[in-house]
Amino acid sequence: MKAEEQTILNETLVKVLKLTPEQTSKLYNQDGDLTDLSCVIAADEARIAQFNTEKSAQYNRGIKEGATKIEKEVKEKYSVESDLIGSELIDSILVKQVTEATKEGTKDISKHPEYVKLQSGIDKQLKDKDKEWEDKVALRESEFNREQIFARVSKKALLNLEGRKPLLPTDPVKAQVWRDTYLKELRGAKYQEDNDGNPIVLDDNGEIKKNAHGHTVTFDEYEKSVSDKYFEYPVATPRSTPGNTPPPVGGVGDPKTKDECLAKLKEESISASDRKKYTDLMDTL
Repeated sequence: MKAEEQTILNETLVKVLKLTPEQTSKLYNQDGDLTDLSCVIAADEARIAQFNTEKSAQYNRGIKEGATKIEKEVKEKYSVESDLIGSELIDSILVKQVTEATKEGTKDISKHPEYVKLQSGIDKQLKDKDKEWEDKVALRESEFNREQIFARVSKKALLNLEGRKPLLPTDPVKAQVWRDTYLKELRGAKYQEDNDGNPIVLDDNGEIKKNAHGHTVTFDEYEKSVSDKYFEYPVATPRSTPGNTPPPVGGVGDPKTKDECLAKLKEESISASDRKKYTDLMDTL
């Protein structure tokens, strides 16, 4: 890399990622070639982590300031001096107003502090019960929707998996156990769908999943990361070049069709070397 190119890159990294001259000097080897970006990657991850922390703190601060402002306005309106906040503040104002009305000689029992307290308790119990049933219904609906979405997610995942032609046990029961284990891990994630029905992977907070650099993790990327934990895939046969035709994979007595190869692969006594041999042979037939 030219000296002027190094200077431009170093100035950009210092300005954007706050790297030090000592860190930028480690990017290059003795010949001045760019060889090590580990400090750049680490700095970008730290930048995203700090951004997320500040965003969360700002949101919480906004909620607190909004609630404080409303409570201040309520206290000024009803001339209340109290350290109570939230619903407790409202209850104290209500009791105060009813008490003052009772002192004025009213005989309306509905305005008596004890009656108001009792009525408030009953209303709260009814609201709590309504909320309990609403939560149960919402939970059932959420579980149903999640199952519906995962049914579509699992279908797409299996199509992706089969497209990679994973090497599975010849025993169909064992092969299904592998697929079920792979789907079980996929089920552990959260998903939603875009307007076209394409799956979107969510993180634990219900937001679109991102990697350490703040980039969105697509469903295909996430699904393949899970698939790679459990499956191996056939190695592609190198393409022949003019004047360099590779020797045929099969020998005398080997299968001549894909169906014959499949029959060999389903044999329980097949060795690992023969499995690879017949898999490669299928790609050439």
